[in-house]
Amino acid sequence: MLTLANTPPTVRVISQPDIRKILRMVDSAWRVYIRMAPVELRTKIEALPGFLAEDSTGLRGFMVIEPIGPNVALLVAAGLRDTWSVRPYLELLLPEIEQDARARQLSSLVYIGNAQWLIGELDQRGFETHEWMMAYERSGVDPPPEVPAPATIRTAHTRDLSVLLGLDALAFDQIWRKSLGNFNRALASAASFVLAELDGEIVGYAWCELIRRHAHLTRLAVHPGFQGRGIGAQLLQRVIGDVLNRGGNRITLNTQENNWRSRTLYERFGFVDTEQRMPVLWKTIG
Repeated sequence: MLTLANTPPTVRVISQPDIRKILRMVDSAWRVYIRMAPVELRTKIEALPGFLAEDSTGLRGFMVIEPIGPNVALLVAAGLRDTWSVRPYLELLLPEIEQDARARQLSSLVYIGNAQWLIGELDQRGFETHEWMMAYERSGVDPPPEVPAPATIRTAHTRDLSVLLGLDALAFDQIWRKSLGNFNRALASAASFVLAELDGEIVGYAWCELIRRHAHLTRLAVHPGFQGRGIGAQLLQRVIGDVLNRGGNRITLNTQENNWRSRTLYERFGFVDTEQRMPVLWKTIG
């Protein structure tokens, strides 16, 4: 009996009608990487640069980047059909992504994550390890230690957004900075979103998400000019207390392996190294 072979895959820009099938792949395929909540991907994917590969049977794979500064793009979503190999997937989609990024005057692509199916292949395509991230965890319901209180800690409000964005830009390199949308969503849903004021000036902030009894410290930042005064400890104490008061009994966080000041602070508050490491891969394309 004569059978027809599948047509070779073709690549094109992602459009609005593709979002549903991409989200189905996110839910069902085992080789999927997304650096955001699925609900955020649903709302952002149409506005971000992205490409998909398809054949006569449908979607084969997709890749999406997000410009995060004047010259850097972050790989925020990638996935492929279970029956497709990673190598041809990258050979087809990665050049399109790089060409699109260069057309936008972006000179670097960055990947942050521990998707093993992706890391090895990116390493063979010019991505180099820039730094390592590590994971910490605090378990149990022991209260945080008492600390001096040089600043006033209060709940953050939407009126603080512009100051928080500016503080974020001062405290973090561009690949780690949060967008206005990130801040808006956090203010609306975070279990704890607090800021530190000193002489009427906002000098630090922290936010923590909580799902059931597991919390994740998404952000802890102190203005570079006010570090070393115990403000980070104040913020961390408050966040841990908020989580415990809401029934949480496990808090996780990620920090850079070479950030010894932060690591010392977290360990002082009962966080332990989980021995999990996550590379930050960087490729110059411009």
